[in-house]
Parts: sequence; structure tokens; C-alpha cells
Amino acid sequence: MVRFADDVVVMCWSRSQAERALARLVELLAGLGLEPKAAKTRIIHLDVGGDGFDFLGFHHRLVRSRGDRGKPKVTFLARWPADKAMQHARDRIREITSRRWMLLWPEAIVDRLNAFLRGWVGYFRYGHSAQRLSKIRRYAQWRLAQFMRRRHRRSMAFGWQVLLNSRPPDLGLISLYGIVVAPRAGKPWRVKPNAAGERRR
Repeated sequence: MVRFADDVVVMCWSRSQAERALARLVELLAGLGLEPKAAKTRIIHLDVGGDGFDFLGFHHRLVRSRGDRGKPKVTFLARWPADKAMQHARDRIREITSRRWMLLWPEAIVDRLNAFLRGWVGYFRYGHSAQRLSKIRRYAQWRLAQFMRRRHRRSMAFGWQVLLNSRPPDLGLISLYGIVVAPRAGKPWRVKPNAAGERRR
């Protein structure tokens, strides 16, 4: 069982075991005057090509590697920002770049965007998130171009031109490339210090 606050995932070997675990969980919660949320409580069979599940903002799904360059194919649990997390990021970016802030300098808007993106990416950069992080940055670029277009009452092409020709590029919007920490099979996600205080993998 993996639990964080009131979110719980119970991993089982079989469906019958999962059904017994769910029944026991419902029983324990009832003793506390609680009940699991029906919309979020379900039994999932993890299989390559099947559905995954969302937990703590990440989507988890069983996938199989392609076995490139002569490497053996490996089945592993991949994780990336869930659809709800992606929508939250888009909503926040849209709010930061909305018309209500039109009187602010573009650099101030970028500072707010960067503050949000650093926090969001700091959480979601663990796993297999590179593709989705790229989508969020492209959306932030597009919203910035929209902001510049509206601020100067010009075309969308003008907004993109401002971003392309600005120094620093994109008015200083941070890059989200090359920061993903991808877990490797049989090895820990993160670099941990050993007893001597040195860092190891």
C-alpha cells in the first residue's frame, strides 16, 4: 500500500486479492465514519497497452521499451503529468497572460510565468515527462505571443516575431528541456548521498 494524505494505492497480485483489499479498506474507513470516493475508487489491471491510473498528479502506465540498439525489451511502469495536471498548468498560464495584466511590462509577465513553471516542473520532472513538459512550454510561448499581439494591437505574426527577436529569447522564458530525471529499471530515481556524504547513483 502506498499512501499520501488521503490518497491511497493498493497493489495486489490478482483481482480476487484486490477485491478483498478493497472490501477491507471500505470496512476500515467505515469504522472511522468515512467512505472512499466512488468516482476515484476502482480496480485497475496493469497491462502493456491497457489503461493506467492517476496518483498524486502523475499518470502511471505499464509500457514496454522498444529495445533499440540491441538492448533487450523491458516492461516497466512509466509516469508523466496526468491530464488534470496538464489542464491545471494551462489554466494557470492563461490566467498569468490574461488581458487583465495588459498594463504590466512583458518582462513582469515572464517573471510570473517562470515562477509558476519552476515549481510545476520541479515536481513533474521525475519520470517520463519530457514530451508533456515540451507541450506546456510551447503553450506558454503561444500565450506570450498572444499577449504581445493584444498589447500592441497587431497580428499574431507580430507576437511571434517579438518572441523570436527578443534578447534573451522568448523574453526570458525558462527552458524546460534536458531537466527530466528518468528512472532506470532496477535503479533508484534520484541520486542519493552515501555514508561518506558522496553522491552516487
